[in-house]
Amino acid sequence: MKKIKFALLTVVFTSMFSISAYAMDLGKLEKVEDTLVPDGKNAVISQKITAVTNDKGEVAFPLYSKSKILKVESIKGNISEKQKKVEYGDEKYNLIVFKEKNSQVIFEVAMNKENGYKGKKAKIGDTFPGGAVAIEHKVVNTSPNTIKSYSTKIAVPKGKELLNIVGYDAKKDYKVTEENGYIFGGFDFGSVNSGKETKFAINTFSPLKVHRIIVWVGAVVLSVAFMLKNKHLLKGKKA
Repeated sequence: MKKIKFALLTVVFTSMFSISAYAMDLGKLEKVEDTLVPDGKNAVISQKITAVTNDKGEVAFPLYSKSKILKVESIKGNISEKQKKVEYGDEKYNLIVFKEKNSQVIFEVAMNKENGYKGKKAKIGDTFPGGAVAIEHKVVNTSPNTIKSYSTKIAVPKGKELLNIVGYDAKKDYKVTEENGYIFGGFDFGSVNSGKETKFAINTFSPLKVHRIIVWVGAVVLSVAFMLKNKHLLKGKKA
């Protein structure tokens, strides 16, 4: 009887180990690059993923909260099954399948994040002209895979200017670049483990408000100077 119980326990343990091993064997994420650009108050997230499939052609990648996938396109490799949401215990992630097995693949994911560019008041005091706004990209690597290299960059909305960059590891350098008519603030986080949260933000301000004030003050000063210089012309003729 003891031998039977031991055998049953062995089978159960082996099965549990096999399931866990399978759950963790969902390809490899070599590089994930997030780029955010504004679409009104929403954010369009363009995600480029470089990965290696498992022996079934599968790759698990993060599922971002409050974001909706618009499309997925392959750059390298052939997609055999489009992405789907997988829930395994407490884990929630995206799973996509390629024809190529144990091979490097590259694909792009386009997402929409509602109110991603609504922003919130930047924590720099109330006296800064133009009303600084913080735009943040905070995500969790929900996939069971470690991301070997993760980077993100956020575009400054048109009509705004980049004030500074916040929410990053001060020990590493951030990047400011210009692409397709946008100024971007970016940061390379390096390796990101499964379940880890990353956060990056930029502070922006509206220079037009400052310019309007300067122009208005300048106009008033010029008007007063003109009146003082030509006050004799403003006097009415004697009756």
